[in-house]
Amino acid sequence: MSKPEQRLDDRYRTDEKYTTLRGIHAQARRQLSEIDWNYLNCGTGDEVTREENTSVFDRIRFDTPLFAGISNPDTRTSLLGHDLSFPALIAPFGGEAVFHPDGHCAIGRAAEAAGIKQMVPAASSFHLEEVAQASGVAKIFQMTFVGDPEGVLQMIGRARAAGYTHVCATYSPIRQWRERMMEDRFSPRGEKGPSNFGPGLSDPANLVELLDFAEPRWGWKQAADVIARSPLPCIVKGVQSVADAQAALDAGAVALYVSNYGGRSIDRTLTTLEILPHIRAAVGAEVPIIFDSGVRRGSDIATAIALGANAVALGRLVAFGLAADGEYGVRRTLELVKREFWTTLGHLGCSSVADLSPRIFSRSP
Repeated sequence: MSKPEQRLDDRYRTDEKYTTLRGIHAQARRQLSEIDWNYLNCGTGDEVTREENTSVFDRIRFDTPLFAGISNPDTRTSLLGHDLSFPALIAPFGGEAVFHPDGHCAIGRAAEAAGIKQMVPAASSFHLEEVAQASGVAKIFQMTFVGDPEGVLQMIGRARAAGYTHVCATYSPIRQWRERMMEDRFSPRGEKGPSNFGPGLSDPANLVELLDFAEPRWGWKQAADVIARSPLPCIVKGVQSVADAQAALDAGAVALYVSNYGGRSIDRTLTTLEILPHIRAAVGAEVPIIFDSGVRRGSDIATAIALGANAVALGRLVAFGLAADGEYGVRRTLELVKREFWTTLGHLGCSSVADLSPRIFSRSP
């Protein structure tokens, strides 16, 4: 009679350079100068919102059932017609060549390997066509609705021609009060200049207005007029209240992006996690909602989905990976956060993303 096969529990063995997200974070810190680290990691004012965006997740307590019968949860989902291997997108953060010279081109390749889509900002270190050509996943283009509406529509037309499927409209009422950057007298290094503006691209006048505040900022009527004329369907980013969620939908938005910009816009606002369930309750189940600000773990993704998001956008987490090790650092970041999300689903008794709901909490914000 043969002996039963002996197996060792070697789940923690790996040849990968980075074994955890905290290891990637530590390597990013080593790679960057103090000035560039502050640029990546700072908020505004006393940075209360930046810190609370993350700490609010620490106040969550899960209810984990016994004998739930879950062995291999399905992390897949879809958003705005795009299939995702887990409910995440790359957030549209700019100036990324400060962290690694390959910037959003490398990020896009890593996102493609991970099976998710990329949101690309007008403030990227590479122009929107370059990022789109680097991979097949650059699908949402973010830009600030400011300046001449015709210039805004021209840039949206460029995005459509390059293969983007949606435009993400955001708003910049006035300059941000980022004291760490002020003390550092920060000036971007590794940047080639405004990549999306200039000859053969888009009119620099809109960039000038974004920085100079010569004209009044847009109201909802101007935004609605451009959304109605846009060659791409529009997502509105920066939604932080039920009132703004409804105003965005009234203006023609096809989806909402709940975000306080990682605490980098103005300090002492509510965290997005506190606001999210109220917005979901107000707009109903059918409106797609993207969520960001404070997501650092796979368990954070599960929390945001349970409270009403359809997907999260990963910003600083991806920037840490980029700073740590370029494309490989981002790819490994996405692998780890996806695996942690998978593990979290199993422990919560969820066989799929659709099973996530407030029932997973014994305590929530």
